[in-house]
Amino acid sequence: MSMPSFPKNGADMTREEALTMIIACIAMEELALSHILNAGGEHLQFVLGALPGMSSQDVLAVHKSIAALVESVTHNQLLLKNKLDHILEFVPRPSEPSQPAFPVQPPDPSQPAFPSQPPSPPPPSQTLPYVPACPMQYPAPVPRPDPYRVLSCQKSSLQLTGQKILWNPDGRLPWRQRSRSGRDICWNGHAPEQIFLNPGKTYVVQYTLNVCAMSPAEGTGSILLRQSPCGAFADTQPLCLALGCLTHGPQTLHHVSVLHPCINSGCGVELSLVLNAKTPLCVERAEMDIVEL
Repeated sequence: MSMPSFPKNGADMTREEALTMIIACIAMEELALSHILNAGGEHLQFVLGALPGMSSQDVLAVHKSIAALVESVTHNQLLLKNKLDHILEFVPRPSEPSQPAFPVQPPDPSQPAFPSQPPSPPPPSQTLPYVPACPMQYPAPVPRPDPYRVLSCQKSSLQLTGQKILWNPDGRLPWRQRSRSGRDICWNGHAPEQIFLNPGKTYVVQYTLNVCAMSPAEGTGSILLRQSPCGAFADTQPLCLALGCLTHGPQTLHHVSVLHPCINSGCGVELSLVLNAKTPLCVERAEMDIVEL
């Protein structure tokens, strides 16, 4: 694959040309991710072909490598989706038609409005022939086109935002809904710290927190993605943090995970963000995005 190149006099591009170039760059990144997945598939096919001469440890190592590759590509795919959503907000909307879809022709005044009814006789004081008034009959107004919008994906997604709050140890962080699509991810204002997921599906969760410690603290802590009633996700690593660094000022924490909710309970799964530390944290800003794969 060749190195990317930018056109000459790139600073002289119009707004539309710049947006088109950014969307084209996102498409090229998607193409690069597809090549990476294709290479991983060919690697797995080669390993399966040479399976009789390999040990079980080698097979497990290859499986772990392929799983890490797929997870990394999934994270990049989510970031590209968010980037494309932000770019499409600046794409100009199509202009509304200034002329009607078909020309409007005024009615012929020589024809009566209701031919089935005989015309009224002219008044005796009027010398000209009397013509009954004919109401103007115009066609139905042309409906305006819908404003430009991004077609929603069939998959479910949920975007949440938090407010400034003191996050106590073993406490769940409350949220407020910003946007939602689909029916497999739900949020209820009566339980703002819980997100309801449909078990048996796979989700990508990413959150960004701007936090600081309220008092000088030492040691380490962690932030867990916990599901109820089955506890923490077994295949998701917590976000570990050094509490001493948070006493010097707000720090921005970012984490991305792939979740596989447990289906043994036979009912919905409640997802929440839990603080595992000995000291409370002050949350200045919080955002969470959940997307169904």
